[in-house]
Amino acid sequence: MTRALGVSDREAGLRTRFIYWLVKRRLGRISLGVRIRARDPKLLELAARMDLHTAASWKLPANLKELAQIKVAVMVGCPF
Repeated sequence: MTRALGVSDREAGLRTRFIYWLVKRRLGRISLGVRIRARDPKLLELAARMDLHTAASWKLPANLKELAQIKVAVMVGCPF
């Protein structure tokens, strides 16, 4: 089974590089999931917007967000 390849920094367009910069600033690295989403620039932009809205610190307390993430991970059977 081949592994999905994401968009490298060299292949990325201007908007994709900007989103990569935002993600790297926030998380410290660019995950493979972000690179794979970059195959469809509109999907990447919408996913980045959704991440920003769900990560907004003024919406919910951090411990409640973490609890919700753990609950969703358990529901979908996430191994990590």
